[in-house]
Amino acid sequence: MASAFTHAIAGLAIGTAFRGRETPARFWVLGAAFAALPDLDGIGYWLGVPYDSTFGHRGFSHSLAFAAILGAIGLLAFRDRAFDGARTRVWAYLFLATASHGVLDAMTSGGGGVAFFAPFVNERYFFPWRPILVSPMSVRRFFSERGARILASEFVYVWIPAALFVLGVRLLEAGQTRFGSFPRAARGNDPNRV
Repeated sequence: MASAFTHAIAGLAIGTAFRGRETPARFWVLGAAFAALPDLDGIGYWLGVPYDSTFGHRGFSHSLAFAAILGAIGLLAFRDRAFDGARTRVWAYLFLATASHGVLDAMTSGGGGVAFFAPFVNERYFFPWRPILVSPMSVRRFFSERGARILASEFVYVWIPAALFVLGVRLLEAGQTRFGSFPRAARGNDPNRV
């Protein structure tokens, strides 16, 4: 797995493509939390859940189905009228933030792969390119020389691309402001909403 810090950074970066001008803190908090949340399946180690079980580490909680469900649950935090035209966009953000967790884990150098299609198919997958050093499950083991190497690989392969993504989104927004924007129907009723 990538570290919780890195998962949260990826979730926050994705949010820049979905935010509005006055985005509430809960948007960012949920995106960062949902991006890191799938690793709570690590509790299964202490409960005796086998690693290769559908509900083992990198199983259902790392799947696209889980990301879709969690995104829908996250919408409960956006029930107020201010989000009437933006709930689909908020769900898409929360879905992608959560799904980014499995994507990053499939790029790590260790573990047993990611069950992207659980609970329907429990087969585990890695991407062919796996440059991110796998992070230990133990917090104590993370703060070591090995942990520093892990953070360095995450910085290069996740944090820098995340920063470039945020910069690209900002530049596109600046270009839309300067040269006009997409038709309102394509962006929702109110561009100020999330």
